[in-house]
Amino acid sequence: MRRAKVLIARQRAQNLSRYAPSRFKIEEVSQMSGLIDAIVNHMPHVVVLPIDFPGLGGARGIRDVRRLSPASKIVVLSGSMDPTEELEVLRRGAKGYSGPVGTDVLFKMVDKVQQGEVWAGRKTIGALLDEYQAAGDLAPRESTIAQTDLQRLTSRERQILRFLSEGASNKEIAKALSVSVSTIKAHLTKIFRKLGQPDRVRLALYAAALGLQMPQES
Repeated sequence: MRRAKVLIARQRAQNLSRYAPSRFKIEEVSQMSGLIDAIVNHMPHVVVLPIDFPGLGGARGIRDVRRLSPASKIVVLSGSMDPTEELEVLRRGAKGYSGPVGTDVLFKMVDKVQQGEVWAGRKTIGALLDEYQAAGDLAPRESTIAQTDLQRLTSRERQILRFLSEGASNKEIAKALSVSVSTIKAHLTKIFRKLGQPDRVRLALYAAALGLQMPQES
């Protein structure tokens, strides 16, 4: 099984590979120059960044990092949970945000983000959705196109999409539908592809934008 490449930026290297699940290949860097080189040369699947990493420039630097490797998913760590900061890093393209965490939670967060989920508070994701809708970025496409999109989904996929638009996690959706989490993940992969959405956040925002155009299931 191919291991996911995870790049972790730390001011002091901690040999976190000792604690990482075997499915991750860990690389640690302690300087901005090393971070840039590792991203350009290795194209990691996930990049873990402290918000105060020297040379990053705070939340403003996230977009610069994303330009180096657009496919890499960024997780931001902060010294404290700050809702304003959380919203800002998500605006700039991060897929996860957390205050101080232990290694178990860190790698759980990396795992979720690597699989296409977002690690952030529901209120923050809701606020981001409101911003997109207010800006018109999520206005549904013309009705016929939107309906064509939905017709490409199976009945079960439409159920899952509705749960996702309401902010439900994979575990919550699986429980509601009496199936396994792995089954939900498999369905989501198909939904991403069919609707042309790159990740869970964009898919959830798109689903919410469709709103009442989504038919109710019996």
